[in-house]
Amino acid sequence: MLATLALLASLASALGPTWTAAPESDRPTVESPVGGWHTTPGLYANVHGDPGDHATINRLANHAAESVPALVSRLGIRPGGTIDVYLVDDERQFHALQPGSTPDWADGTAWPRWSLVFLKSPTIRPGTSAPLERVLDHEIVHVLLGQAFGPRPVPRWLQEGMAQFYAGEASERAMAMARGDLGGEVLPLAQFTSGFPLDPLAAQLAYAESADFIAWIAGRDGEESLRDLVRVMAEGGSADEGIRAATGLSLAAADAAWRAPYEETDWARWLIHPAPWGVLGAAGLGMAAWRRVRRGEAKLRRWEAEERRQLEALLRHPAVD
Repeated sequence: MLATLALLASLASALGPTWTAAPESDRPTVESPVGGWHTTPGLYANVHGDPGDHATINRLANHAAESVPALVSRLGIRPGGTIDVYLVDDERQFHALQPGSTPDWADGTAWPRWSLVFLKSPTIRPGTSAPLERVLDHEIVHVLLGQAFGPRPVPRWLQEGMAQFYAGEASERAMAMARGDLGGEVLPLAQFTSGFPLDPLAAQLAYAESADFIAWIAGRDGEESLRDLVRVMAEGGSADEGIRAATGLSLAAADAAWRAPYEETDWARWLIHPAPWGVLGAAGLGMAAWRRVRRGEAKLRRWEAEERRQLEALLRHPAVD
């Protein structure tokens, strides 16, 4: 244990920015259920839950013991305070325990200011839900970023994009699937700085865009570029400065380069759905436009194949289960 603490101290001195932890008196009290919490303590995370869920609690505690330091290393930040994870086996209690309102569909929530995570027990989750360890990793990333940024707000696209990427949820198909559902344009990331749209479909696109953009940076410039992005912004730099440090491009240029392959497919969409163009539009496009569509599709397939290879290599990183 002493050797581990010494190693953590040496790592902390070499890693990213400092931050200000929330005052202990400011931390909300999480009420205990009638039978009390069963707690498995850990160096990085304490996991609490109903005694009947003790096997799941212990499994999550073991996972957090490996996942938190691995995510800290991959994010390039200093380890923060101990995270308290609450596994809740009642839907109403899941929402009532939290220090603020939560969406009904959430399987987990994170409150970075207080290093709190709430997870739904497998007993109240659909059988098709993502593995609980993946949900935990997603929420841990939220907490770690919040700790690193301190009182500074973390842009929503960065929070959600990084959480999905490091939890292994990012996919080169996620963006296309969400965009196909909406049939709309890919929106600039600047629109997702302070929050996501209230409309469920638009919010789905915002989540997919955030994950896809982070995966695009990692595929283009390597995962170390994400550490540069987090470091610069956590130290107070703007999103533009963080993106420049990660990619060498401005935020606007990176945003445009990332969206380019999706926008090239608009030609194909217009041909398939020619109503806005009518007879004149269909005739005016002609063979030249069709050749452009085919070239764009071929280029997109090449880019997707390359991104798939790069992303699969990143997601095989041993830190992510």
